[in-house]
Amino acid sequence: MIASPFPAPPVAVQQALALLDLVEGGDPAVLDELGDIADLPRPWLPGTCPPILRRQLWSWCDAVVTWINHDYAWRPASMIPACWPEHPHLAQELPALACLRAAAERAVTPDLLEDWHRYALPTFLDRALSRLGESSCRTGKHTLWPAAARFDADISDQARRQRLTAFAVDTNRPPPDLSPARAQANPSPL
Repeated sequence: MIASPFPAPPVAVQQALALLDLVEGGDPAVLDELGDIADLPRPWLPGTCPPILRRQLWSWCDAVVTWINHDYAWRPASMIPACWPEHPHLAQELPALACLRAAAERAVTPDLLEDWHRYALPTFLDRALSRLGESSCRTGKHTLWPAAARFDADISDQARRQRLTAFAVDTNRPPPDLSPARAQANPSPL
């Protein structure tokens, strides 16, 4: 086959997307029936999805990665690594990329598909390549997060105190009391 078909979203993902399409349509009767739409799962934002939907979403993303790697990655360096679930930046972006492609597949004109080819896919692949850098993940050997030590330092108590003090000075407030007993009672002095 010259071009393999895009993996269809699983049933739960299709249902979530169909419901969101109804909401986007803006029909007052539909909106009244749904009630508060703020809590509807959005498959492009995995954190909004309940576990059952998220399981299907991850499975679909894995199929989409295989499809992209087969049909679009000519050079090995441009492949999405098999360890993509261990890279939050990839796991955050893949559902949106998959949902954009699914929307393009449902469209009645080629415009969305052209946008996906021109903008969504290339920019995703460029960002992935840039963020992975020269890590061995690109060659099939997962590298633990190189920025872990720096991140830990950035969220340390000392760094947090420095930021909170700077915020207080900037807003003409007294620096917060960050003693251990006070910090436990009020974890966010902002």
